[in-house]
Amino acid sequence: MSRLLSQKQFETRCPSELDIVIHATVDSTNSWLLQQVKAGSALPRACFAEQQTQGRGRRGKQWLMPPYSNIAMSLAWRFSGGDLQLHLLPVAIALAIVDTLEFVGVRQVQIKWPNDVYVHGQKIAGILIETVARGGDLVVVIGVGLNYDMSGAMSSSGLQDLPAFTDVCSEVTTAVGRDVLAAELLARVIEACEVFSQQAYAGLERFSRDYDFCRDKTVEIQSDNNKTVCGIARGVNHLGELVVEIDGGLQTFNSAQVSVKPRPSPEYDP
Repeated sequence: MSRLLSQKQFETRCPSELDIVIHATVDSTNSWLLQQVKAGSALPRACFAEQQTQGRGRRGKQWLMPPYSNIAMSLAWRFSGGDLQLHLLPVAIALAIVDTLEFVGVRQVQIKWPNDVYVHGQKIAGILIETVARGGDLVVVIGVGLNYDMSGAMSSSGLQDLPAFTDVCSEVTTAVGRDVLAAELLARVIEACEVFSQQAYAGLERFSRDYDFCRDKTVEIQSDNNKTVCGIARGVNHLGELVVEIDGGLQTFNSAQVSVKPRPSPEYDP
């Protein structure tokens, strides 16, 4: 079991006006923070959980993690203005996670469109973004699950059947404290939100150039109506939509419509 998260650690990296709550146990950091936002909580606000009993991922999936060993974090941030390009926010947050991991020495980090972070082809983090309209503005609740130490995962119920994953402790040669990593992660996600309106497209270009895990791989795309198609990922367009070559033509998909599962092929090896 890693050292418990401490309020003091966050004071060295995060704005003093930010309210941070650390739960011993909560159903879901995103669910709790959404309730706080709807109740009129002051913003920005963040929360962490040592244990989640009903952690959530995208498209209704459950986010499972052993207690007291990983990072479950949510941040509520108010965005104002009409041209926010919020469809690019998952990429911006994924890049904040990449920067956090690279800062502590993790290498070969990539982003699996639209909101998973991989290392050596294995999942290390996931993102869940939800929105609430409040006072004419849009409040975004950004949830991040980051694997810090999954050494006990194989003995935890429900975790044995997960797709291939890795964690920070397996990927670094010099130990980094979980509390240090959590503070760094929150600080970088806040920085991403602060500059998002000015740097959204620059982040998309950086993702496409340096971190696109799916590009030129065979992918399987499952839509909301459970229709599945296969093709070769050809990057993303200026809207942040996935471009896939299917039967010789190009089709685009947005994150609300599909999930992407890279599959090995003779021509395009992961």
